[in-house]
Amino acid sequence: MEKFFIGKIVKAQGIKGEVKIKSECGDLSFFKNLKSLYVGSNLVTVKSARVSDGFAYVLFSTIADRNQAEEIVGLNVYADKNSVPLDEDSYFVDDMLLSEVVLDDGREIGVVEDIIQNGKCAEIYRVKTKEGYVLFPFLKDLVLDFDREQKRLLLCAKRFGEVSLYED
Repeated sequence: MEKFFIGKIVKAQGIKGEVKIKSECGDLSFFKNLKSLYVGSNLVTVKSARVSDGFAYVLFSTIADRNQAEEIVGLNVYADKNSVPLDEDSYFVDDMLLSEVVLDDGREIGVVEDIIQNGKCAEIYRVKTKEGYVLFPFLKDLVLDFDREQKRLLLCAKRFGEVSLYED
C-alpha cells in the first residue's frame, strides 16, 4: 500500500465530529468515494464525506463529537493511491516529480523538480535544466504524453516556446 498526502485537517466542523480538510489535490470529488483515510499514521474508516467551497468535510467512524474532532486538528491526511480513481489524463504529483522532460522535436529540457499548486489555475512545473530552471503550466495542448513507468513527460515544442519562462 502506497500512501500519498492529500491534505491537512484545519478545523472541527459542527458538533457531530466532522472535520474540514484543506487539500491541494485539485478536483476534490474523489473524497466522496473514499472508504478510509490515514489521519497521521492511523487508518480510519470514513463514515461520510462531502465537498464544498474547495474544502473536504469528512466524518470519521472513530470521531463521535466536536471535542474529539478538535484533537485531530493540524494532522496530515493521507490516502492509499489505489483507492483514488484517476481520470485518463490525471496523475499523482509524486509520479510526475523527477520525470524527464522532452519536447516532440527531440530536445531534452531537464527534470521536474517541483510542481506548484494553488488550486485556482493550472499547476506550474519547475524543471531543472543545464542552464538553470524553466517554468511552464500544465496545459492540455502542451502536454502530449506522460509515461509513468519511464518517468518521461513529452511536450509540444511549439507550445512550450509560447508558454515557458526561464528563471535567471
